[in-house]
Amino acid sequence: MRSHLKFGLLAALTAAALPLCTSHADTFRRHQDHVLGTSFDLVVTASSAEAADAAEDAILAEIDRLNDIFSLYKPSELRRLNDADRLIVSDDLVTVWTVCESYREQTGNALSCRIGDLIAAWQDAEATQTVPSRPDLRLRAGEARRAEIGLDTSVNQITRPDAVRFDMNALAKGYILDAALTAARRAAPEAEGLLVNIGGDIRAWGEGPHDGAWSVAVTDASELADGASAPAGTLRIRSGAIAASGQGPRDREIAGQAFGHVISPADGWPVAHVRAASVYAPTAIEADALATALMVMELKSGLAYIASQPGIEAEIVTADGRRHATSGWSALQIRPDEQGSKGAGWPEDKRLDVALTIPEQDTADYERPYVAVWIADPRRNLVRILMLAGDESRWMEENYFWYRRFALKAGSLVDAVAGPTRRPGRYDLQWDGLTDDGQTVPPGDYILHVEAAREHGGHQRSSHAFTLSEAPFSATIPAGEELGEIEIRFGGAK
Repeated sequence: MRSHLKFGLLAALTAAALPLCTSHADTFRRHQDHVLGTSFDLVVTASSAEAADAAEDAILAEIDRLNDIFSLYKPSELRRLNDADRLIVSDDLVTVWTVCESYREQTGNALSCRIGDLIAAWQDAEATQTVPSRPDLRLRAGEARRAEIGLDTSVNQITRPDAVRFDMNALAKGYILDAALTAARRAAPEAEGLLVNIGGDIRAWGEGPHDGAWSVAVTDASELADGASAPAGTLRIRSGAIAASGQGPRDREIAGQAFGHVISPADGWPVAHVRAASVYAPTAIEADALATALMVMELKSGLAYIASQPGIEAEIVTADGRRHATSGWSALQIRPDEQGSKGAGWPEDKRLDVALTIPEQDTADYERPYVAVWIADPRRNLVRILMLAGDESRWMEENYFWYRRFALKAGSLVDAVAGPTRRPGRYDLQWDGLTDDGQTVPPGDYILHVEAAREHGGHQRSSHAFTLSEAPFSATIPAGEELGEIEIRFGGAK
């Protein structure tokens, strides 16, 4: 079933280089759950809902077609290849495998589609709670690296040696995104802009709703979950793709130890020196592949490699929390002077800090709650979203107070969120005195709202009214059914 949300434009669209006049264009949003095992969001700039529907139908059909080729979770062409010595395969699979092998050579084996056995070893280790043998993994990694894989291009036949099991997840979703956007443009030629977001991997084209551009919030693993809106930074792009990879969201806990989910093809062991990597590239397959490669490469060599690639920019967050970016990354970011300055009621160099915890619960059917945190004025007008998070985007309906009053406004603020999700734990949020549209707020009365709902669980809504002035303050919202104690501090208050 389609989930339809229609939004008017927040800013005037430019008319340059458009196939149709944008004065009659509108912004349409579509959402689906359980697409490639994650959430799917589409933003379409077009003159009619019919164009958005045509784009969505074409995208979902193309995703289904390619999932039958690349999925490792259902009978697929890739799984048949992994079960055979040789197989005649589709052009799509040959393309992705060829691109992956090219990146394997360029990145010094930091990215590889040959490591299915190594990934499976860690999955088995998590299931059995037995840490794998590091020498054994190193041996298997070396055999996969040295293996000779045959490709007969005349008939698209791949010959697979025993040492190799293919896993193309590092590129397949990006390839699917690119193909899906192409299919949408073909099916809806009147569309003036498209943004496709599959689980945080994003591909954009054409006229966006922000002065012709698209706004993409980029998070890292230390921050918020899927749907978050208090990111490390917001990028403004005209077209292209953004992908992020990070530690934390899918870390494995084995025999009381935590292991990252990103595996080095060199030795089969989880990498730990990089916390997160975000990449902007002309295509999603490039962004997807390089976000993974940068998690494995050494910092200097990774940045140098990206700098040598035309049209590609990246930011890497190392394990110590430091951010390292290529020279062009800052040009993509929305500068503070574009967002406005700190509100007039804010002490210099101060902010509102909100700390909350999503606790672990010892329940067999436990699902992470859908959480919304926002600032409103006493007239219930939305001022600033601090957090929207959850395993899936159904938080909008589960958090019914938020959904009824604010969901439509929220959807038009940021076109997409790129970043990894994370497990329950502590979330540190901040408010810098700006509205979601980048305007400064005056001194006065405001309300912090927190709402959480969980499948197979309960619902919690809490709020705290406060006055914004020069005076510091602190407060505590008691723990509820779904969230732990919430701490609020402003202006250096203890």
